[in-house]
Amino acid sequence: MTDILPEAEPFFMDGNDVAVLVLHGFTGTTQSMRYYGSELHRRFGFTVSGPRLAGHGTSPDDMETTDHLDWLASAETALLELTEQNKRIYVTGLSMGGTLALNLAARFSDIICGVIPINGPGGLLDGALAELICDRNTPSRFPGIGSDIKAEGVQELAYEEVPLNCAQSVCLLVSVTGSLLHKISAPIFIIQSREDHVVPPQNAKIIAERVSSVETHSLWLENSYHVATLDNDKDLIVDRVGSFIRNSSA
Repeated sequence: MTDILPEAEPFFMDGNDVAVLVLHGFTGTTQSMRYYGSELHRRFGFTVSGPRLAGHGTSPDDMETTDHLDWLASAETALLELTEQNKRIYVTGLSMGGTLALNLAARFSDIICGVIPINGPGGLLDGALAELICDRNTPSRFPGIGSDIKAEGVQELAYEEVPLNCAQSVCLLVSVTGSLLHKISAPIFIIQSREDHVVPPQNAKIIAERVSSVETHSLWLENSYHVATLDNDKDLIVDRVGSFIRNSSA
């Protein structure tokens, strides 16, 4: 494995008896989630864990050796580490991190007290990606999908190219997670940008319709693109997510 890129390191902040697992997206890094996690800790006192997903934050060569099971394993390991602290656990994530959060909430309903996907696909991906995967002429690497951000001068730390086999894996992950949504019964707070150039906004409605949660909340972002945790609505997200978790945990 190559060295971890600066700002792509995992992070952990010990706090009160509420723990939040914060998951970054496909080809991205913890850099996109660090402000979000840090502010949840600072403003609300939560314990926050931000793991680095396998194959991310180093090089596309590393990523090419991983698949959806490895990314799930990274998230599951961090989740199980939090259970050892006997805290109420909430899980949130951006983009594929949101899909991982939904997947965990479906399969670990006895552990997770609430889930917050942010621009997370819950069964539907961009058609252009589907076409690439169906085309036998698609090269083994194609241009990256990072930094879909409305705010000027803000850059996401993400790979500039995507391994085709990993794109196939993320499609499989999104598909199977969509089939598991009915198993989610924990309170859910679905956050989606109205204008998202990576994940179709219809996913917010798909998730809301398929989960079994009695307590379902949603927030439509009007001033951010896909990487909303680094965009104009980042503080709105922190405040609303923190309030959702605080009220739910009470």
